Amino acid sequence: MRDAQPLFTADFLPTVKTTFVHAATLAEMPNGDVLAAWYGGYDEISPDVRIFAARLDHATGRWSEPRPIADRAGTARGLGMRIKSLGNPVLYRDRGGLKLYFVAVVFGGWGGSTICLSSSPDGVQWSPPRHVQASPFFNLGMLVRGIPWTYADGTTSLPIYHEMGNKWAGVARVDAAGRVIDSVRIEDQRTLIQPWTVATDPDHALAFLRWGSPTPGHVTFAASSDRGATWGSVRTTSLVHRDSAVAVIQLDDGSLLAIYNNSPHTRRSLALARTRDAGATWTQPVTIEDDRAPDDNVVRREYSYPYVLRGSDGRIHLVYTYRRTAIRHIVFNDAWVAEAVK
Repeated sequence: MRDAQPLFTADFLPTVKTTFVHAATLAEMPNGDVLAAWYGGYDEISPDVRIFAARLDHATGRWSEPRPIADRAGTARGLGMRIKSLGNPVLYRDRGGLKLYFVAVVFGGWGGSTICLSSSPDGVQWSPPRHVQASPFFNLGMLVRGIPWTYADGTTSLPIYHEMGNKWAGVARVDAAGRVIDSVRIEDQRTLIQPWTVATDPDHALAFLRWGSPTPGHVTFAASSDRGATWGSVRTTSLVHRDSAVAVIQLDDGSLLAIYNNSPHTRRSLALARTRDAGATWTQPVTIEDDRAPDDNVVRREYSYPYVLRGSDGRIHLVYTYRRTAIRHIVFNDAWVAEAVK
């Protein structure tokens, strides 16, 4: 049953003993609990990075103590190869159970990455990681970040992107074992990565893309009329941002809510904007985080990498990186959006 009154609450995910955390993801468990995962360590691509998980009890509203569910050594054993670091977890519960897609850095930076997959019956015990063969070029350069969804035949639509050399975004169709059945690029000459896809009805989908250049740009998107098998030309929205991830969710009335960094220069402002015409026009952004004071060289004052999920109770869960030292968790509903985002 949907909440009739506006709802908005905020907290933080439990802390772990690391100096850096980033890139949280969410999945709902069969009983209504919400599982969150993120990665943390000394810094990005550090050898000590692990993927942590904590579970939100839907009855008590309390988070469990975080525990590591993937690390460099276990991933190296599972893949049978040397691994430098980990990152970008993506949780997803399909018909076969709970999945964890994540990135393993084999060499260099993010461009030297490969996609991995573990599965779990309960969010506690996880299978050894295995490759998701998403690239013919030694299976390198491929990453994940956006939320998947399920096709009618039970296979998974997995947003992917490439960072070795030329950067591009696409969607792979993956079976329950993590085998890539086919994949398609979202073609554009610009540097667009980290697709976030939304299936708006049984036939139509939209993919929102991160402007991957260090210069000011706009959130872009492409449309599909065959639920992701092919994608049309990329279009530019009025939402200004720079080299930062975007997340989008469909509301009960069919409109779309985007969460993005609404600044042409930094990730220090995080905002919501809404479209009622499939991305053609957008409301004025409503800021939920803003800290544009000069950098004190102690923390990275950014609010980034939003990830959004609707629970079976209708409530919307949003997590994002908070100054690279914590993960913020916000819960709201459609009634709150109706009042806050005009």
